[in-house]
Amino acid sequence: MPRPGLADRIFLTLDSAETPQHVGSFSTYTVPTGAGESFVHDLATAMRENGTYAAPFNYRLRDVRLKSVAPDWEVLAASRIDIDYHFRHSALPRPGGERQLGVFISRLHSTPLDPARPLWETHLIEGLEPAADGSERFAIYFKIHHALMDGMGAIRRLHQMVSTDPSSRVVRPLWSIGPAAHARAERPRQSILDRAAAVAQGTLSGVRTATALGLAAGSNVVEALNPNPSDVATPFVTPTSVINGRIGRQRRVATQSYPFDRIDGVAKAAGVKINDVFLAICAGGLRRYLDELGELPEASLIAGTPVSIRVAADDVSTNAFSLVVMKLFTDVTDPLERLAAIKRSSTIAKDRLKRLPAGAVELSAALFMGPFVVENLVGLGGRVPPPYNVSISNVPGSTKPQYLAGAQLESLYPIGMLYHGIALMIATFMTSGHFGVGFTGDRDALPHLQRLAVYTGEALDELEAALGA
Repeated sequence: MPRPGLADRIFLTLDSAETPQHVGSFSTYTVPTGAGESFVHDLATAMRENGTYAAPFNYRLRDVRLKSVAPDWEVLAASRIDIDYHFRHSALPRPGGERQLGVFISRLHSTPLDPARPLWETHLIEGLEPAADGSERFAIYFKIHHALMDGMGAIRRLHQMVSTDPSSRVVRPLWSIGPAAHARAERPRQSILDRAAAVAQGTLSGVRTATALGLAAGSNVVEALNPNPSDVATPFVTPTSVINGRIGRQRRVATQSYPFDRIDGVAKAAGVKINDVFLAICAGGLRRYLDELGELPEASLIAGTPVSIRVAADDVSTNAFSLVVMKLFTDVTDPLERLAAIKRSSTIAKDRLKRLPAGAVELSAALFMGPFVVENLVGLGGRVPPPYNVSISNVPGSTKPQYLAGAQLESLYPIGMLYHGIALMIATFMTSGHFGVGFTGDRDALPHLQRLAVYTGEALDELEAALGA
C-alpha cells in the first residue's frame, strides 16, 4: 500500500480552509484547422469515457480524521471513482476574454478539494476568445493535492498527455497516466558480512548527514544573529512586507507568457542562467508593483525556491525537492546590477546545497520549513517573520510544439498554494517554446495582481534594452 512521505505529510498537516494545499495548472489550446464545431465536445466525451485511473489519481485518504496526525492512502477500484465529479466540462460566455478566464480560474482555485474523494479535479473550459486567425480556443484547468504530486511529476505526465505529432488524435487524460514501468534487476542475496558492511555504511552515512545538518543549522543561526548586506540570504531574516501577513480563503490568479528565445537571449547576453533571468524579471516586477502600492521594503525581498532532487528516471515519487533561499535585490534600481547580484546569491545558495551529503540534501529544507510549519499550526504564521517573503518556482519543460488530439498547446501556467506568512507564489512552466508564468496571490492582500504580471513583462523589456538583446 502507498504511504505518504515526510513532505506529503507536511502538506496534509498544513491543509486548512485558509491554506488548502492543492496546486494546479491551466493550459490553453487552439483547435486544429478544419476541425468541426463539435471538436471540444468530442474531446470532452473521449476524456470522460477513459475509465483508467493510474496512481496517484486512484488514491484516497483512508481516514480523513487522521490526515493531520497519521495519514494513509487507500487505492480505489475504478468503479468507486466518480468521473462526473472529477472531470467537468464548462463554458465561458462567448467570447471569454483573458479577464473572464482569469476570474473563473481564480474561483476554481479558491475552492478546496473534497478530502473524502481522490484529491484532484480536471476542468475543460470552452468559449474562449478566438485566436487571431479565428480558430476556436479552449482551456484545461487541473488541480491536485501537493501530497500527491509536485511540479516535476505534473509536467512529466502532461508531456505524456500531449504529443509532438500534430496529426495524432490519441486522447490520454492526465488521470490515466501513471509512472512509467522501470525494469528492476534481481538483487543477489547478500552474505552476513555484506549485510554487516551495509549496516555500518548506513550508520556512517547517518552520522555524516547529522553533522552536515548541524553545521548548516549553526550557520543559519550565526547569520540570523549577525545579518549583513551581503549576497547571502538567511531564513527568517526577511523585511516586513504586505506579502507576509495572514491570508484568507480566496485567491487571485494572473498570468504572463514569454517566448523562450527572449529569456534565453538575455541569459546568453548577460552570461547568466535561465533561472537567474526569471528571478530578475520577477524581482523587477515586484519592485514596481510594491512601490505602486506604497509597500516596497527598504531591504531586499527574499525568495524561497524549490530545487528538484528527483533522479532522472524517477517519476514514482510524489514529492522530490529541497528548498533554498536567495535575495531578489528589490532594493537595487539598475536592472543589470540587480541581475548580476541575483546570480551571485543564487549561486551561493545552490552551491551550499550541492556540498551537503545526499541524505542531508533531502532534509536541509526542514531546518527552516520545520519552524515555519509549526508557526502555521499554532497560529503564528503571518504574525512573525517567515523564512522567506515570496515563493518562486521554475519547472523546465520542452521547447518543441505540443498538441492535444491535434489542438496546439499555446501556453501552460502553474498555479501555486499559499500559507499564512507567504501570500504570493510565482511559478513558471516552460512548454511549446514559451515561458508560462502563473501568479497566485491572496485576494485581499494583493489587489490588481495582473499588474504584477504586466510589470514582470516590462522588467524583461528593460533587461533586453539594457543589454541591447
